[in-house]
Amino acid sequence: MIETHVSRGTRIYEKVVEKLKESISRGDILPGDPLPSERQLMDDFGVSRSSLREAFRVMELLGLIESVPGKGRFVRHPKSPAEDEKNIRLEDSAVLELMEARRILDPAIAAESAMRATSSDLTRMLRVLTATEKRLGAPNLRAQADFDFHLALAEATHNFVFVNITRMNFDLIMATHDKIYNLLEDKDAFLLEHRSIYEAILVHNVELAREAAANHIDRIYKTLHRGIAAQ
Repeated sequence: MIETHVSRGTRIYEKVVEKLKESISRGDILPGDPLPSERQLMDDFGVSRSSLREAFRVMELLGLIESVPGKGRFVRHPKSPAEDEKNIRLEDSAVLELMEARRILDPAIAAESAMRATSSDLTRMLRVLTATEKRLGAPNLRAQADFDFHLALAEATHNFVFVNITRMNFDLIMATHDKIYNLLEDKDAFLLEHRSIYEAILVHNVELAREAAANHIDRIYKTLHRGIAAQ
């Protein structure tokens, strides 16, 4: 039984995700079991329906729960792991699949930003980079700085689809930021790669921006894959 209350914060749904993950890990809710009703979870956690549904959306992206029309939401059974990834859990696989998708999306977003970025877009990116220098220590601060930069990139495309995709991607990243940013220990590379992307966009060099973003996400994907496989 879930008997906890969620502390208030700017990202209420992240707290809900963590509490539900803890309940699944403890065996309070088993694979195949239905989640409690929305009303019960809202009362248990003291959160709104919108925050609860945002948490559900993130957990579906993580592959932890599934929604069955007309029946409700259920804890998923782990899939049979692939031969070369036999030690990777369901949540880890979701993170790697997200990074695989970003290997396609991020270079496209950077290239589009190089074509369309205005002076105010560039000012916003530089402001984020300057703030990032002071936020490289704790994983949660680095996660927020990463989100701020990539959101600024997406907004510079002036395409709402890219903005929404970036927000959705980082919903998953922020829900697992402790694992991701503890594995990504090279803080200097993190900042230098963001600067390389910015500098390419600053001179509106489309191909250079695309290449800088591709190099950035390729390094992240390979580092995470090695780190997760070694666990």
